[in-house]
Amino acid sequence: MGDREPKLVDLAEADADEVFDALGSETARSLLLALHEEPRPASDLAEAVDTSVQNVQYHLTKLEAADLVEGVDTWYSESGSEMTVYAPADESLVLFAGEEPESSLRRLLERLVGAVGALAVGAVAVALAVGGSGGPEPTTGNATTNMSGPTVGPTGAATDPLVAVGAFLAGGLFVLAVLVVIERL
Repeated sequence: MGDREPKLVDLAEADADEVFDALGSETARSLLLALHEEPRPASDLAEAVDTSVQNVQYHLTKLEAADLVEGVDTWYSESGSEMTVYAPADESLVLFAGEEPESSLRRLLERLVGAVGALAVGAVAVALAVGGSGGPEPTTGNATTNMSGPTVGPTGAATDPLVAVGAFLAGGLFVLAVLVVIERL
């Protein structure tokens, strides 16, 4: 049951009527909520929502027909009777009108991939600008160039290309995260 997905129900689709019919009573909604807490047989559900086993069976039949619950196991009572254990058929139930929720998430991810690509190009440009050509400095005479540490820029700050690229990417990713949060709110 750990790999279940949410059930998406478009209000414009025909199966929405069956879902609304199954969830039309408070008892049916209480049963579905109780099953989301833990799978149970009808007799335990009857106790949990304070109704008769016959009423629970009636609603479970409608919930099963709407693909909202399913039998997941069989238990045996103290008297040896078989009892079907019910559980929600999906992780959650999402009713929506208009555009499918997954497509808006997909569009958001596509935009993020484009933005991260732009950040990568910018990071390369920063690395080239900070690191220069990347080759050793020309030397004159017997002088040697120390290439082991970061260089010092005009402001006196270290300009190691990896630090500059990391700072550029971290800042860009932070801005993207803020924009995603703002859009979702």
